[in-house]
Amino acid sequence: MGAETLNAPHFWQYKAPEGRGQSGLIAWGVDSSADILCWRVTGSDPDAWPVVVWNEDDGVWLAYPCGLVEFLCRIFRAEFDEYPLGSVNLWGNASPRFLHRDEEARLRSQGLDPWTGEPDPFAGMFSD
Repeated sequence: MGAETLNAPHFWQYKAPEGRGQSGLIAWGVDSSADILCWRVTGSDPDAWPVVVWNEDDGVWLAYPCGLVEFLCRIFRAEFDEYPLGSVNLWGNASPRFLHRDEEARLRSQGLDPWTGEPDPFAGMFSD
């Protein structure tokens, strides 16, 4: 996330929701459509930092006055008026599954789709 934290201010400089200025962004996630999910550092209390999302598809920053956990829960429950991300695979997903990249790689190396646990029909086709 260090690299994404360095990328975020470049987008903020040109498209900040309330104009240019100090960004104070810390990236905590990205999705499959190149959206960057960040905290906006607005003071000394991290619990008060809102979530801001660089929506790559629309080329805009979207601000949400909530923390990371509430933001994700609202994604999984489809509680926002509009979906804030470009990739819709998490929207309304009442039983999301999280995998560490090492576990995902281990499952792929065994020829399994890491998200379904089923044999991956493309296993080995694109290996180095």
